[in-house]
Amino acid sequence: MGTVLEARGLVVRRGQQTVLHGADLVLESGTCTLLLGENGTGKSTLMETVLGLHPLEAGQVHLMGKVVRDAEGRRARRPHAPLGVLLQSDGSIRDQSVRHHLAVCATAAGVLASDDDVATLADRMDLRHRLDDRMLSLSEGQRRKVGVLGALLPGLVPDGGGLLVLDEPMAALDERGQTVTMELIQQAVDRGATVLVGTHHPERFPAAGQAFTLEEGKMVSFPLAASAPVAGDAWPTLSSGANRPSAWSLGRRYAWSGGTPLSGALLGALMTMALATLLFDSATVALLPSTALLGLLLLPSLVAGAAGDAALLTVRRDRAFNRLDALGIRPRDALTPLVLGAVGPVVMALLFDQSAGWDLVLSGALLGLLLSQTVAAADALGLRLARPEALHLRLLMPLVVLPFGLLLDLLG
Repeated sequence: MGTVLEARGLVVRRGQQTVLHGADLVLESGTCTLLLGENGTGKSTLMETVLGLHPLEAGQVHLMGKVVRDAEGRRARRPHAPLGVLLQSDGSIRDQSVRHHLAVCATAAGVLASDDDVATLADRMDLRHRLDDRMLSLSEGQRRKVGVLGALLPGLVPDGGGLLVLDEPMAALDERGQTVTMELIQQAVDRGATVLVGTHHPERFPAAGQAFTLEEGKMVSFPLAASAPVAGDAWPTLSSGANRPSAWSLGRRYAWSGGTPLSGALLGALMTMALATLLFDSATVALLPSTALLGLLLLPSLVAGAAGDAALLTVRRDRAFNRLDALGIRPRDALTPLVLGAVGPVVMALLFDQSAGWDLVLSGALLGLLLSQTVAAADALGLRLARPEALHLRLLMPLVVLPFGLLLDLLG
């Protein structure tokens, strides 16, 4: 039995408060460990920290002997072992189907799950009839069942060596869901997975072999009464070898599944064109200096790019950023700003009887793409803060006017 996770001397601040004061946690392979304690003691912060989601004032986290995150700023971009994650929020993209959510959970952990396997697993959770429904249409309890099932998929691979981090998995579950969750955790441990569970109810997890409480930000061991393993039918055996999902393909799907560009980049570009036609006509535009004319033609590209990355906006709206970030998945939508950036100058030129050469089209496409990814980087930085709302990075948007002016001078 080897060490899977080792966290030493964790010191974490959330806003103005220090939540963890030198916490230590070591998880051995094939064990189930509980984190107990009242609300506000730091259980969720500790679980998110071992996933690499919070900056460390001191200490380090290692998974399979490799750095997840440390106080020197190093951070792994991908998990070093198959990972299943269930946070306080289910972290689902609400416009995606149950089937797609489970498929992403599986492939992110390198797990091969056929349609028959997914159907069988969903049937155990009374979800088979909802596989092709959107997560948005499910009740809170059903979404939690989907989240639990997705997080436990890596544990169904024999000797897969996966780490499963579950924050209050029993929340909102009915009796059937709780029983099935206990069976799943037991079988995941039996197959060699390492499970970390945050809970208020240790009696619901007979597979647990050790428990800790957080007192004043430090770990304190907690005795567990021995209990009999949960008896249940054998769950399907999955295998490893799946390719990780592409951040770009997921980004396009996430961006347009919620229609985010329709209320962001596309709407902004259309409103810019409409406003331009109210303020100018063909005769007026013909009298503009070349730099001003280029600025007018490229304005839709600037607005489309300033709307940011639609995939990231969708992930933020659905509170799925942390879960996907822990899994090393960072969806990006490069196609929407690229297309809008290229089409905007062409449409604007047609409106004012101007010619649009390939240099203008290419400039608009690159402007939309580069600006959208710059804004996305600022948005992602804000989301990684303890209090994302405390830093309004969008207030820095006027700074893009300078490079936009330099681009106009260059083209002119």
